[in-house]
Amino acid sequence: MERPVSLWHYAPLLPVENEAARITIGEGATPLLDAPALAAHHRFGRVLLKNETANPTGSFKDRQISVGLSHARAIGCDTVAVVSSGNVACATAAYAARAGMQAVLFMHGHAAPGKLAQAAAYGARAFHVDVPSAQQVFDLCIEACDAFGWYHLSTAGMYEPYNVEGAKTIAYELYQQTGGKLPDWIAAPVGGGGLLGGIWRGLLDLQRLGLIDRLPRLAGVQAAGCAPLKRAIEQGESFLESIENPWPDPHTVAGGIADDILFDGHTVLPALRSTNGAALAVDDDAILAGELRLATKEGVLCEPTAAVVMAALDKLPDAGPETTVCCIVTGTGIKDLDIIRSLVAQPQRIEPSLPILKAALEQAS
Repeated sequence: MERPVSLWHYAPLLPVENEAARITIGEGATPLLDAPALAAHHRFGRVLLKNETANPTGSFKDRQISVGLSHARAIGCDTVAVVSSGNVACATAAYAARAGMQAVLFMHGHAAPGKLAQAAAYGARAFHVDVPSAQQVFDLCIEACDAFGWYHLSTAGMYEPYNVEGAKTIAYELYQQTGGKLPDWIAAPVGGGGLLGGIWRGLLDLQRLGLIDRLPRLAGVQAAGCAPLKRAIEQGESFLESIENPWPDPHTVAGGIADDILFDGHTVLPALRSTNGAALAVDDDAILAGELRLATKEGVLCEPTAAVVMAALDKLPDAGPETTVCCIVTGTGIKDLDIIRSLVAQPQRIEPSLPILKAALEQAS
């Protein structure tokens, strides 16, 4: 199989026919890492990490924005606007800069300061909307797009179907990177649901092409402080019912998935139901412990949003010593170092003396 160099390797399966309009900074083609220490810790046969932190701005959102913004450019738009807790804003600002377009960012109350700074560095116009509800920020963004003629690029398929197509390429890459031997489970964080819904649709593409005959089971993981997916699955809600019932007062350290409704419930709900999947929720203490576990055991520093998957591995149903699990590591922890700083010990100050160093080492042991 030819190894892809970016997600545009799969251009025939993406909805941007105009090659000249495509905007790329090398997104996609991210590493698939074996995680033997995690496999041993959880007593699984194998754990794989799809390391989306290797994307140009540090998260899988680069895939979605590359496709969506390319479509916007192809139809002649010059300004795009998004709602974001951080990663979408960073990706939109970077790709708009690359395209010579303007970006307007509506950041809601869960945005980390590091992400705000990164997005601003690319030259976008950013607004921090002081409200915890993602839906209220979406309402403002949509109203502004209608009023000013901007293209709404938020990564929610119910509003902008083109950008979520980029997430499908994760499934295509997994097929190539595993030689067609897909894992038993694929686990991913869920906010609005576009990532896991996109992976599911990518898997369906592989099935329709006759490349696979079964789909892996899919696990969607949320924070306990904002878990509309878990509630919808447990209560048998339809997509419309879930939309009409927002999660009250979202509150979690995993701000990137603190969406009060399932903006992509039309794909993520059938993704779980049709694959005999699971909707899981974990508390903030478990999330932070999972973030440190991934860093200390496998050398991958993720953000709390991605760490929900690490925290939920012991909750996977029917998983054991013969099970292979692929975790989607959605974003880097480098954007949110304030959280890490609060979890780890600060460097010990010593004089430049070997005896002092020896004493400090003995004390630590």
